[in-house]
Amino acid sequence: MFLNTPAVSEKRSHSRVEVSWPVVLLTSQGATVAETKNIGASGAFILCRAQLRPKEKLRVFVMAPNRNSLNISAEVAWSNPLCSEEDRPPCGVGLRFTSISPADRQYLRDIIAAHYGRKIKRLAEKK
Repeated sequence: MFLNTPAVSEKRSHSRVEVSWPVVLLTSQGATVAETKNIGASGAFILCRAQLRPKEKLRVFVMAPNRNSLNISAEVAWSNPLCSEEDRPPCGVGLRFTSISPADRQYLRDIIAAHYGRKIKRLAEKK
Protein backbone atom coordinates (compact mmCIF):
# COMPACT_ATOMS: atom_id res chain seq x y z
CA MET A 1 0.00 0.00 0.00
CA PHE A 2 1.26 3.47 -0.88
CA LEU A 3 -0.81 5.45 1.59
CA ASN A 4 0.56 7.74 4.28
CA THR A 5 -2.49 9.69 5.47
CA PRO A 6 -1.02 11.66 8.42
CA ALA A 7 1.65 13.16 6.18
CA VAL A 8 -0.96 13.97 3.53
CA SER A 9 -3.20 15.97 5.86
CA GLU A 10 -0.24 17.78 7.44
CA LYS A 11 1.14 18.88 4.06
CA ARG A 12 -2.15 20.20 2.66
CA SER A 13 -2.12 24.00 2.65
CA HIS A 14 -5.34 24.81 0.75
CA SER A 15 -8.98 24.19 1.64
CA ARG A 16 -11.00 21.56 -0.13
CA VAL A 17 -14.71 20.88 -0.51
CA GLU A 18 -16.52 17.59 -0.86
CA VAL A 19 -17.91 17.12 -4.35
CA SER A 20 -18.90 14.15 -6.50
CA TRP A 21 -17.83 15.18 -9.99
CA PRO A 22 -16.94 12.69 -12.73
CA VAL A 23 -13.30 12.70 -13.81
CA VAL A 24 -11.16 11.02 -16.43
CA LEU A 25 -7.58 10.24 -15.42
CA LEU A 26 -5.28 9.95 -18.43
CA THR A 27 -2.14 8.01 -17.50
CA SER A 28 0.59 6.22 -19.41
CA GLN A 29 -1.51 3.03 -18.99
CA GLY A 30 -4.62 4.61 -20.56
CA ALA A 31 -7.78 6.34 -19.37
CA THR A 32 -9.67 5.66 -16.15
CA VAL A 33 -13.13 7.03 -15.36
CA ALA A 34 -13.51 7.93 -11.68
CA GLU A 35 -15.14 10.40 -9.29
CA THR A 36 -13.89 13.19 -7.05
CA LYS A 37 -14.39 12.90 -3.31
CA ASN A 38 -12.95 16.35 -2.57
CA ILE A 39 -11.21 19.06 -4.55
CA GLY A 40 -9.38 22.31 -4.00
CA ALA A 41 -7.34 24.79 -6.00
CA SER A 42 -4.17 22.71 -5.63
CA GLY A 43 -5.31 19.09 -5.48
CA ALA A 44 -8.03 16.48 -5.21
CA PHE A 45 -8.92 13.10 -3.78
CA ILE A 46 -10.24 10.78 -6.47
CA LEU A 47 -12.23 7.63 -5.68
CA CYS A 48 -10.78 4.87 -7.86
CA ARG A 49 -8.88 1.60 -7.77
CA ALA A 50 -6.31 2.55 -10.41
CA GLN A 51 -2.84 1.38 -9.47
CA LEU A 52 -0.96 4.68 -9.66
CA ARG A 53 2.46 5.28 -8.13
CA PRO A 54 3.47 8.34 -6.09
CA LYS A 55 4.97 11.08 -8.30
CA GLU A 56 3.38 9.55 -11.42
CA LYS A 57 2.33 12.30 -13.86
CA LEU A 58 -1.15 12.37 -15.42
CA ARG A 59 -3.83 14.55 -17.01
CA VAL A 60 -7.09 15.04 -15.16
CA PHE A 61 -10.31 16.07 -16.87
CA VAL A 62 -12.85 17.15 -14.24
CA MET A 63 -16.48 17.46 -15.33
CA ALA A 64 -17.49 20.34 -13.07
CA PRO A 65 -21.11 21.52 -13.16
CA ASN A 66 -22.15 24.38 -15.44
CA ARG A 67 -18.75 24.54 -17.11
CA ASN A 68 -16.53 22.93 -19.71
CA SER A 69 -14.29 20.27 -18.19
CA LEU A 70 -11.26 21.38 -16.21
CA ASN A 71 -8.08 20.16 -17.92
CA ILE A 72 -5.37 19.80 -15.27
CA SER A 73 -1.85 18.36 -15.14
CA ALA A 74 -1.23 16.53 -11.87
CA GLU A 75 1.00 14.11 -10.06
CA VAL A 76 0.10 11.38 -7.63
CA ALA A 77 0.74 12.41 -4.02
CA TRP A 78 -0.40 9.06 -2.60
CA SER A 79 -2.40 6.04 -3.67
CA ASN A 80 -4.55 3.48 -1.85
CA PRO A 81 -5.85 1.15 -4.61
CA LEU A 82 -5.96 -2.15 -2.71
CA CYS A 83 -8.47 -1.70 0.06
CA SER A 84 -11.90 -2.69 1.24
CA GLU A 85 -15.01 -0.51 1.23
CA GLU A 86 -14.65 0.01 5.01
CA ASP A 87 -11.09 1.40 4.83
CA ARG A 88 -10.50 5.03 5.78
CA PRO A 89 -9.63 6.74 3.61
CA PRO A 90 -11.45 4.75 0.97
CA CYS A 91 -9.79 3.40 -2.18
CA GLY A 92 -8.43 6.20 -4.25
CA VAL A 93 -5.63 8.54 -5.11
CA GLY A 94 -4.52 11.91 -3.80
CA LEU A 95 -3.48 14.26 -6.58
CA ARG A 96 -1.36 17.39 -6.48
CA PHE A 97 -2.11 19.77 -9.35
CA THR A 98 1.08 20.75 -11.18
CA SER A 99 -0.45 22.91 -13.93
CA ILE A 100 -3.91 24.46 -13.96
CA SER A 101 -5.13 27.47 -15.90
CA PRO A 102 -5.73 30.66 -13.89
CA ALA A 103 -9.43 30.53 -14.86
CA ASP A 104 -9.82 26.94 -13.66
CA ARG A 105 -7.95 27.68 -10.41
CA GLN A 106 -10.22 30.70 -9.81
CA TYR A 107 -13.30 28.57 -10.51
CA LEU A 108 -12.20 26.12 -7.80
CA ARG A 109 -11.45 28.96 -5.38
CA ASP A 110 -14.92 30.41 -6.02
CA ILE A 111 -16.54 26.99 -5.36
CA ILE A 112 -14.64 26.75 -2.05
CA ALA A 113 -15.50 30.32 -1.02
CA ALA A 114 -19.18 29.76 -1.80
CA HIS A 115 -19.17 26.51 0.18
CA TYR A 116 -17.63 28.09 3.27
CA GLY A 117 -19.81 31.19 2.90
CA ARG A 118 -22.93 28.98 3.03
CA LYS A 119 -21.51 27.07 5.98
CA ILE A 120 -20.81 30.27 7.97
CA LYS A 121 -24.29 31.58 7.15
CA ARG A 122 -25.90 28.36 8.44
CA LEU A 123 -23.89 28.55 11.66
CA ALA A 124 -24.88 32.18 12.19
CA GLU A 125 -28.56 31.30 11.64
CA LYS A 126 -28.39 28.63 14.36
CA LYS A 127 -27.37 31.19 17.01
